[in-house]
Amino acid sequence: MVKRNIIIGKAGGTAGKNSVNYKISIPAEMIKELGVTPEDRAVTVDFRDGKILIEKDM
Repeated sequence: MVKRNIIIGKAGGTAGKNSVNYKISIPAEMIKELGVTPEDRAVTVDFRDGKILIEKDM
């Protein structure tokens, strides 16, 4: 388990004036274990039972 803070920033472009976006950094070891590479980086993100699940898109 790794503790992280969520980065909250103002959305740019054509987003509404009160829009924000949320980001979190994921340790490189976890990304490598998922099999994500610069050439194949598609993942699926799901929210189930109060948990965020990130899986490699097959």
